[in-house]
Amino acid sequence: MPVLVLRLARFRNYEALEVALHPRLNLFLGANAQGKTNILEALYCLSTTRSFRAAADEEMIRFGVDACAVEADTGSSKGRETLRLEFARGRGKTLTIDGKRQKKLSSLLGRLPAVVFSPDDLFLVKGAPLLRRRLLDVTLLQMDPVYLAHLQQYERSLKQRNALLKSRVPGLEAQLPVWDEALAVHGTALMMRRMDLSENFSSRAGKALEDLTGGLEKFEVAYDPDVKPGSGEDETRETIKAALLKFRREETMRGMTLTGPHRDDVKLTLNGRPLRKYGSQGQMRTGALALKLAQLEILASKCSEPPLVLFDDVMAELDARRQAFFLERLKKGGQALLTGTSEADFAGARGEARVFRVQGGEVTLESNGP
Repeated sequence: MPVLVLRLARFRNYEALEVALHPRLNLFLGANAQGKTNILEALYCLSTTRSFRAAADEEMIRFGVDACAVEADTGSSKGRETLRLEFARGRGKTLTIDGKRQKKLSSLLGRLPAVVFSPDDLFLVKGAPLLRRRLLDVTLLQMDPVYLAHLQQYERSLKQRNALLKSRVPGLEAQLPVWDEALAVHGTALMMRRMDLSENFSSRAGKALEDLTGGLEKFEVAYDPDVKPGSGEDETRETIKAALLKFRREETMRGMTLTGPHRDDVKLTLNGRPLRKYGSQGQMRTGALALKLAQLEILASKCSEPPLVLFDDVMAELDARRQAFFLERLKKGGQALLTGTSEADFAGARGEARVFRVQGGEVTLESNGP
């Protein structure tokens, strides 16, 4: 479902912006810190309800004002639709679709699936487990509405259980089994889906990296759960409860839940060795991009609409062969927006794209494209 028109109001460095996008390929060129990434961030918010780089929503609100908005007219074979997401300081987010306020922000998920490539993707490999869990979660949230319900219930139960552990109230031991059961039920649902998705990631990312290196390197992705799953859902639920019971004494002393799916990781290996420990900077970069290409293919196969591809200032870090490879793979998605500082990085794509120049929060059209 391509974005036909994007509008921003008081978002980051944009007081107001309205830009008509090409249904296939769009290039945004300009120096650093001019607002290119902000455009991609806005679209990612319309896909997932959150930023791919801001720690807090309020960071996206223009300095000196209390609210901002992102709005897009989208089009598909089913017709045209207007999505609008508003952020207000101290009041959270509001979603409207075709002018009708939605009770749940989750109404947005799956409408505009998206994959973002950014220089920070290197941390997928060498960063904390949270980033690798988030890759699985964000992918699942866009294609499986049931996963969202389980994730929300798990996080709420975890928060309540941790609060209980910190309180050290009399009779604490008798209250914990209720929360153990909730974590086991919803945690099992998370684990089963994460495990299946990791296998899908491994085959697709492995193939991408094999194609890129001519078969010289073997890339594998493996789910690394904090609690080893059982042979089925029932056994896995009991395994989680047993693990929580095992840590009971230490948890009551430390005031926090020490085991469960909120501590899962994903193992990334290259030629049988941990990529984060033994890979070069270039190998880690290529591995991270292979993961994102796998995410693109998975969403393209599972979602009703082709995913939006947001490629933020990554081309300059790739040699000519890798640039050509990734531009070709991007065609497996839907509409694409690419940012960069140099036109030379997009020599192979400029003739196929609508080109914009970004400077100081102003966007001007340079070429309308095919």
